[in-house]
Amino acid sequence: MLAGGCRTQQTNVGPFVEFTRVPLAEEGGPDKLDVIEGRVIGAHSELQVVLFARSGAWYVQPFANQTFTQIQPDSRWRSTTHLGTEYAALLVEPDYQPPPVTDVLPGEGNGVVAVALVKGEPVFWQRWWFLLLCALAAMSALLALYSYRLHQSARRLNLRFEERLAERTRVAQELHDTLLQGVISASRQLHVAVDGLPEDLPVHASFAHILHVLGQVVEEGREALQRLRSSGSADSLDIEQAFSRIQQEFAAREQIDFRVTVEGRPRPVHPIIRDEVYRIGREAVAYALHRAHAGHVEVAIEYKVRQLRIVIRDDGRGTDAQAPGSECDERRGLRKQAEAFGARLRVRSRPGAGTRVELTVPGYVAFPGQPANSSLSWLAGLYSLNARPGLSRPGREESK
Repeated sequence: MLAGGCRTQQTNVGPFVEFTRVPLAEEGGPDKLDVIEGRVIGAHSELQVVLFARSGAWYVQPFANQTFTQIQPDSRWRSTTHLGTEYAALLVEPDYQPPPVTDVLPGEGNGVVAVALVKGEPVFWQRWWFLLLCALAAMSALLALYSYRLHQSARRLNLRFEERLAERTRVAQELHDTLLQGVISASRQLHVAVDGLPEDLPVHASFAHILHVLGQVVEEGREALQRLRSSGSADSLDIEQAFSRIQQEFAAREQIDFRVTVEGRPRPVHPIIRDEVYRIGREAVAYALHRAHAGHVEVAIEYKVRQLRIVIRDDGRGTDAQAPGSECDERRGLRKQAEAFGARLRVRSRPGAGTRVELTVPGYVAFPGQPANSSLSWLAGLYSLNARPGLSRPGREESK
């Protein structure tokens, strides 16, 4: 019964008119014409269509002496019209006489069987897809500009890193050719002179001690020069290997639980950045061992897509970050060292709860060949350009 009622209601609906093609929305003019189309449903053959276009007032279409549009046998109608902001189609009786111009559109009744009203189609620059394309184009332009600025920043960093690396190599060579060779020569001459002295002389022991000290100075100088030279070499230590050797430097605390872990896929790191990261990390580890009296120290090296992060945790006594003193001054000094090459240092410490030191280096600074479109903040251009990169080889996970 419900279905039958619905069908009966639809059958009793009177005739109506609709649009199938609508011209653009425009104020129009005497020379601007376009095609408008539609269809009628439920209309008998004697009915006709009267079209209006609105341009301030409603004007009958297409002309004042051509007010009617015939309905085709397939119930479709088609005509030309002047452009307007809105369009109207009236299904009227044969004897209806439409006004050429009117401020108020005629309604149903008095010869008008049905009325259809529609707004003109917006021009393409007002359509949603065009506005969306403009928004996407603007976003693409901003991203391209941002990527270009980061690329230029990374390029300047690379140039300055290379200059610094070349300067370190030059200094190492000069130190080797002058100072170290001079010390070695003086040590040999002194050794010859000491060999010529009688062993029972009181000064013989003093000269022997001086020779021993000179030997240590020469050995330490060679190691220092080797570190300077190895910054640009593929044989230099990886970050995790360098950190894993820290415990050997603090032999007095060999009983501590010291671990180095690696997360992510190891990647080559600029040697200058590697040295700076190691220097800051070593200071944090040395503080944990010597002053915080930690029993457990963990160094986590995290290779992220867009950054290199070093996290050093210990279970030492910790300190109050707000309390004044030399410890806070040291932390401020470490932060300045990190900011000098574009990194960020965070220190979290509480009395009795240990200390967490987190060093974050942007990928385009840490990794050679890293694209400059990393999603750093828009403040990336404010990073200092005082650091200079080189090359290193990827590391391996080590634990000790």
